[in-house]
Amino acid sequence: MKCILFLLAINFSSAQINIFDCARSGTVEEIEVLYHSNPKVIDSLDSRGSSPLTLAAYHNNIGVVNFLIEKVETINGNSSEGSPLMGAVVKGHTEVVSILINPGANPNLTDANGTTALHYAVMFKNHIITALLIEADADINIKNNVDQSPLDFAKMHNDEKLNQILYNLK
Repeated sequence: MKCILFLLAINFSSAQINIFDCARSGTVEEIEVLYHSNPKVIDSLDSRGSSPLTLAAYHNNIGVVNFLIEKVETINGNSSEGSPLMGAVVKGHTEVVSILINPGANPNLTDANGTTALHYAVMFKNHIITALLIEADADINIKNNVDQSPLDFAKMHNDEKLNQILYNLK
């Protein structure tokens, strides 16, 4: 295993991929090399304030998400653009949402607009992710910066199934 990591490190350093590119589209082996050369790199932030975990979740890089959630300081790292969970929700990556919820990703964090993961799930009419977030104790009444809750968005959409998921909780 050490020999493989060494060979990867040699090949990897010549390619000069950074942690953020690796989070978006790299492999678990590549992220392991970066991690073993500098464990703190996985908790770094890019120029927009996004963590490698947020980028991996947004880009549906499931292997890297699985690796990072066991190594990062917090799975709830949040920036003005949102948390890893929000990134997965916005892009509709159901499996990543489940992976993040399982170890305790907080569904009630807000981005710079006061928007939660549940707001996004309802906005995009994603029934499955909405139900997953509800099961993870997402708050249906949190208001964003324009004073709208996920329930308000559900009313606007007039989507019977979405409203059923949300209103059966009240």
